[in-house]
Amino acid sequence: MNDVENREHRVLRLLQALYELAENDVGASPERLCRGLDLPLRQVETLLFALDDQGLVDRERCRLTMKGLVLAVSVAGRGRLAALEAAA
Repeated sequence: MNDVENREHRVLRLLQALYELAENDVGASPERLCRGLDLPLRQVETLLFALDDQGLVDRERCRLTMKGLVLAVSVAGRGRLAALEAAA
């Protein structure tokens, strides 16, 4: 996996993690995301800043924006569909 693919993978994982936390009514924080994603705090904070700049995350509240929610739901749906297809 090259650097761009690796970063894109981390971004999608972060969006999905924020979605899953919200779905389970668990408050998100950079520290919780670090533990869940097994990434250093600095890297999570950098991703949150970049995603905030793109309008996908509200960094201050550590939450998805509506635009981020749409993307996260589509990512989560693709993952669930792939799991169903693998089980069939």
